[in-house]
Amino acid sequence: MSKKNKPKQRRAKLNIAEAWVIKITLFTFIGAVICSFISQITTSKSDIIISIMLLSFMILISIIFDGIGLSVASCSEEKMLKYSRYTKEYDIALRLIRNAEKVNNICADVIGDMSGILSGACGASIVIELNLSGQGSHWATIIISSIIAAVTVGGKASLKKIAVKNSAEFVFMSARMIGIFSSKFTAKRKK
Repeated sequence: MSKKNKPKQRRAKLNIAEAWVIKITLFTFIGAVICSFISQITTSKSDIIISIMLLSFMILISIIFDGIGLSVASCSEEKMLKYSRYTKEYDIALRLIRNAEKVNNICADVIGDMSGILSGACGASIVIELNLSGQGSHWATIIISSIIAAVTVGGKASLKKIAVKNSAEFVFMSARMIGIFSSKFTAKRKK
């Protein structure tokens, strides 16, 4: 390879990386607007039970997707060989691993942040409902937001060890779920 081609290849890789950053930033902005809008509608017209259920669901989603992102980032193609007989899922898993940086960014950052927005809105809705019913105090906001943070961080911490130790299983399960929803999602195998 000539020295003249190396700067061009670096610029091409840099342009691809810059394009990804712009795409994911715009996607996150649009997703956050939609999630904020949905959370405002859902939590403003719901009672405390629905807000707690939605809050629990958002925390669970945040924990699960953080685990998926970490497992994809820590898995290797060699670990996935035991699943090679499942052609479709194996191809999807390889594609996830080969795009680990992007998958981790989407799972841990984008989905995690959107879940955080919804969790915050649900927490605020719970505090408002408690205050309207006369059961809330100025401590309610502090306690509820602290519980949300503690459960989210504690849940992620407990799943991280499992996700790294069983990364191939996590990636395979993720590939299987993607395979259910998309019949055209396949990777090009290295030869």
